[in-house]
Amino acid sequence: MSKLAFSMIVFLLTGAVSVAAETINVVPGVALEVNLPGQKWELSRQAPEFLVLETAEHLEHELAAQGKQVDAEKLKEAAGKRLAANELFIFNPESGAVLTVDFSPLRENEKAPRDRTVAASARYAGESLSDEEGIEGVKSKTDRVKLAGAGSAHRIRASYRQHGKPVKFTGIIGFVDPYWFFLYYMDNLRDPGDGAEMGEILESLALKPAGGN
Repeated sequence: MSKLAFSMIVFLLTGAVSVAAETINVVPGVALEVNLPGQKWELSRQAPEFLVLETAEHLEHELAAQGKQVDAEKLKEAAGKRLAANELFIFNPESGAVLTVDFSPLRENEKAPRDRTVAASARYAGESLSDEEGIEGVKSKTDRVKLAGAGSAHRIRASYRQHGKPVKFTGIIGFVDPYWFFLYYMDNLRDPGDGAEMGEILESLALKPAGGN
């Protein structure tokens, strides 16, 4: 076989499993590198419309429980403001699976957390899922996870039902000086391939010093 023919075969085989690498300056001083395993995944700094509508629906339920009513446009506006706290969204627009990325700087005079503090925060987040609107039957566990560039990171894996529908949740809470970060993935199981591909995405994440924009 000629070298040219062999090179073409390698190109075709590797091209079929190629990934799109992105490096995004998410907050001052910190960039996030991520590999998207397929074209069905999108990356945006703005919350996708389906997530805004879902969040608005949850807000409506919360307010109804308090005996309050708010019109649809105001609910949507409030949902948008709540989601704006996140710096990045990685999502499948067809299935509604979404990863939210939130970086929060240390408060003035706040010290960098120790690993055990990060671990406690992850455990608390997993336990607090049952307090969220419409969620029941939570089963969760946490463990330490490596995320390149992070000082510390712990993962939450949970399953539950929200308004009667099954959901799989994966969260990574960690610290990279001077930020806490919160990566929350919600999968409503509409696409059976989403979970494995999001696993690849999370494995690919790396935190790096931000370059110039």
